[in-house]
Amino acid sequence: MADMVTHLASGLLPAALIAPRYMGPLAIGTVLPDATGRVPQMAFVMFDVPLPDVVLWAFDVLHQPLPQILCASLVALVFARSDRFAAWLGLLAGVALHFGLDVLQDHHGQGYFLLFPVSAERFELGWIGSEATVHLAPWAGAATLAAVAWRLWKRRKG
Repeated sequence: MADMVTHLASGLLPAALIAPRYMGPLAIGTVLPDATGRVPQMAFVMFDVPLPDVVLWAFDVLHQPLPQILCASLVALVFARSDRFAAWLGLLAGVALHFGLDVLQDHHGQGYFLLFPVSAERFELGWIGSEATVHLAPWAGAATLAAVAWRLWKRRKG
């Protein structure tokens, strides 16, 4: 959960302060890889749904850049026709930010298949531990809520 909060904050906080028009798509993009690739896996395991490991591992494919481009393209279709391209770019920027933060982490050599399906090489920088942001999540969440609330208040005020 802390990972989702920090990913969401990484997109919403700067968007609320700099580019409020793109807050929604950017925020969705920052959580899209985990929402499609990690959350279903965790839900199946948490609720003891009897699935073979190969089916659970298939969700890992969705947590890669190329499938996320397709997911962002599908999500962009939900937006109004006139806003789709801008929404798609915002979604892609959020997805890129998500992967940018993920590769900073150390996953004990596991890394990410950033060039899947072209390459099976894993990549990670290993600069921070995978749980290093847990203690920052409440602060990042609070700062983000404050920035978004300020932006909404400013918009209503005129």
